[in-house]
Amino acid sequence: MSKNNRVAITGLGIVAANGIGADAFWQTLLAGKSGIGPITLFDAQDLPCRIAGEVKNFDPLHYMGHELKPRRLARFSQFALAAALMAVRNAGLDLAQLQTLIDVPVVMGVSSNDMELPFKPMTAHTCMACIPNAAASAIAYALNLKSRLMTVSNACASGLDATAMAAAMIRTGQTDIAIAGGADSVITRVVFEAFCKSGKLSQRNDEPERASRPFDRARDGGLVGEGAGIVILENSEQAMARGAFIYGELTGYGTCSDVPGSEEAAGLERSMNLAMANAPRQAEQIDAVFAHGSSDPLLDRVESRAIARVLGSHAYRIPVTSIKGVTGNSMAAGGIFQIAAATLAFRHDLVPPTANYEFPDPECDLDYVPKTPRVARLMTVMINTHGFGRGNSSLILERMEP
Repeated sequence: MSKNNRVAITGLGIVAANGIGADAFWQTLLAGKSGIGPITLFDAQDLPCRIAGEVKNFDPLHYMGHELKPRRLARFSQFALAAALMAVRNAGLDLAQLQTLIDVPVVMGVSSNDMELPFKPMTAHTCMACIPNAAASAIAYALNLKSRLMTVSNACASGLDATAMAAAMIRTGQTDIAIAGGADSVITRVVFEAFCKSGKLSQRNDEPERASRPFDRARDGGLVGEGAGIVILENSEQAMARGAFIYGELTGYGTCSDVPGSEEAAGLERSMNLAMANAPRQAEQIDAVFAHGSSDPLLDRVESRAIARVLGSHAYRIPVTSIKGVTGNSMAAGGIFQIAAATLAFRHDLVPPTANYEFPDPECDLDYVPKTPRVARLMTVMINTHGFGRGNSSLILERMEP
């Protein structure tokens, strides 16, 4: 028998450049306080871009015990495990009860593997630590869960895609609970040399906190971030029965690649349309867009045009915001950070501002929420992501009333 269960978000775990934990993450978003700073993870002094969104003061032993041997994990897996432990606690789940379930899927998005590998000595654990599915494996192992392990690698869309995959399992009755998210740590010399040659990174090295400027006329490129975001997804009936706080409901999802000959990120238009059709919701029912908004001169313009085409005149009556002025572009974690921002916007009736948006770009003519948070009771929002490799994904989130 086919099912159509409702999918609720009941837990959040965040490890980001602008804050560790949902509260610190949210407060810096509201304040527009950027987590971008000089690179310390490697010597970048000879590179055109020498700034990034590093996670600061992160010690895995602050989040997990020695018995889990976190030092054997790559940095992205450490982030993922710390965020997963936070999310389980945040959801108010009984770990012992969770361990009795016959299937708790762990679905992780990663855009790469351990990019520090060429610069580290080989050990007996290297082969396990460096593979992309190490994050999902570490979460299931550390929590002692019987899990379906799945890893999605679709560049910056990976975390959003992983969450949509986990939501589909709940919606169709395959499981009543899942752990999903995204994690990446690619702030290494080889990655930065490649990104610098591509011309994608800002060179505003003297003012790092103002360098990522989504939709701003003075933007000169995006910035690499790192971190992990984890969400706990549940069948809404189960969540309500146990009295869980529900951050929001996932109702629609769409994904589409850019077709040959099109502009980069052109597929966002179709991914948005698919997500709304899947929800189903009309343009007039979208209350805000949490945009990909990477501060890229071309991509911000393409996304703005796509939003306007999909939502029509309604696009000019709703807030559009990007959090990447604060977080940087955190690859697979970025989509989860957007989910967290949107669900916290539901909770607090505030839309976080687009940090560093000062000078309007005539080719980006939507309402990007400059400078300060905006009071708004949002009911339905759309989230966009675009990844290198020309993948695009969109998600519809809705407030779930008690």
